[in-house]
Amino acid sequence: MRLLAWNCCRGPLATKLAAINALAVDLAVVPECPRLPDIPGSTLWFGANRHGGLGVIAKPPWRIAPLGSWVTPPQWLRPMRVTGPLSFLLWAVWACNDGSQRYVRGIHRALDLSAHWFERGPVVFLGDFNSHSLWDRNHPRDRNHSALVRRLEALGLASSYHYYHAEPHGSETVPTFFEYRHQHRPYHIDYCFLPASWAPWISSVTVGAHDNWSARSDHMPLLTVVEPPSGQPPPEADTFRPSVFQDRRHPPVDPGLARSG
Repeated sequence: MRLLAWNCCRGPLATKLAAINALAVDLAVVPECPRLPDIPGSTLWFGANRHGGLGVIAKPPWRIAPLGSWVTPPQWLRPMRVTGPLSFLLWAVWACNDGSQRYVRGIHRALDLSAHWFERGPVVFLGDFNSHSLWDRNHPRDRNHSALVRRLEALGLASSYHYYHAEPHGSETVPTFFEYRHQHRPYHIDYCFLPASWAPWISSVTVGAHDNWSARSDHMPLLTVVEPPSGQPPPEADTFRPSVFQDRRHPPVDPGLARSG
């Protein structure tokens, strides 16, 4: 399963879809996405401006469906069910400046609303979090980025990038965002949080290179590849023990991903 988080920064839909399709993704969360064609089971799109909303794309055999009755979530975070060889509940994330629930506070609110999900099955948070520990002081201590990471870890989720590349939160070596597309203004603000029990199945986590992707967006694509053994249940994984991180360093920027599209 190939999971993509990419804020595509608006623009022509055909151009954005070509870049996504070149990465052969199974499931993509695409903030700032032009309106997607309505293909039941394969696309969902949320927004009022056809030039830029929150898009989610699934390729067979995976299918996506919005949840039924649901309390109102933060504006740019949407819950849905993903079914396929691996089925789970997904929060598609585009954390924006949404009043009292702006940026990471909105993700905390989504977590408040869905804490009971974790008793029912796997949960994934995927997308543009617009969040990093650099900005912790801009939010209440229990609503900042570091607090969110602790909450997600306590609920059994792991960031695919940080697990695979053995990098602590706040010390990322590869950015996913370049402010104004300037290479000297890098930040790591896009994430894939998935069940820690899936972490040993991660075969790669790659980030697009600035030279190859900055013409398309100020965000670089974050691609997580999960390869569960056929017919085997998820292994137990104590993801955050230091011993798990030993000798796990991999090149975060994949030249193949950087050339794709």
